[in-house]
Amino acid sequence: MLKITVIRTLFDNYVWLLLNNNKCVVIDPSNEELIIKFLRLNKLNLVAILITHNHKDHISGVSVLKNIYQAPVYGPKETKYLNNYTITQNDTINILRYKFTVLSLPGHTKYHVGYYHYPWLFCGDTLFSAGCGRIFNSSVQTMFNSLNKINKLPSNTMIFPSHEYTIKNLDFIISNNITLLNNMFIIKYYRNIIRRMIFNKVPSIPVSLCLERIINPFIQCTNSFYYNNKIIKIPNNISNFSYFKFLRNKKDLF
Repeated sequence: MLKITVIRTLFDNYVWLLLNNNKCVVIDPSNEELIIKFLRLNKLNLVAILITHNHKDHISGVSVLKNIYQAPVYGPKETKYLNNYTITQNDTINILRYKFTVLSLPGHTKYHVGYYHYPWLFCGDTLFSAGCGRIFNSSVQTMFNSLNKINKLPSNTMIFPSHEYTIKNLDFIISNNITLLNNMFIIKYYRNIIRRMIFNKVPSIPVSLCLERIINPFIQCTNSFYYNNKIIKIPNNISNFSYFKFLRNKKDLF
């Protein structure tokens, strides 16, 4: 049976590890020392490394782990210098007796990918709880499209981002009074829950896509049902994409 655990590293990075018996897969390893310590302590054999994109805080441990464990590396085009297998949309990877589908999720970076096996999505820096990733060498439209792709997954999909940003994102929503569903009470209540979790060193993620549809304005903007049925209250009757762009620009300055 597949188990999922996490190692917190750097300041707010999460490295996700998939375990089945004595075998392990690591996603976006950024600190090889902590990962090696975990593997040795739990007598695990690293059998694969999955990469979502090419930022240093997601790949800095790849080379060392690859050399020590001879583990194959799966990653997008932008990490081809590290990859054994370069993957893209709809490719499948069979690991730990499970089949993961690759989702192309550009926006944060040009060739960013995610790894999906129902009900789990490891989405790197594309979607965060109550927020979404910054846009670097891509476009707002591309990020919008990627979030729309995620939003079409089943509502009970569990989202595994690579950073602990939930409090920051909720603070942004509250301080700017972004209430597209008129649910500020719920958002403030949820922030109190997350504050207690963080204080007790409990990760705020994974989080369900269903919950993100309630608290995350970036996801709400990509939901055509909300928009077409006027459930969300977008100011000035602008398009959902235009409001998404406005929010992303505003969040960059927060």
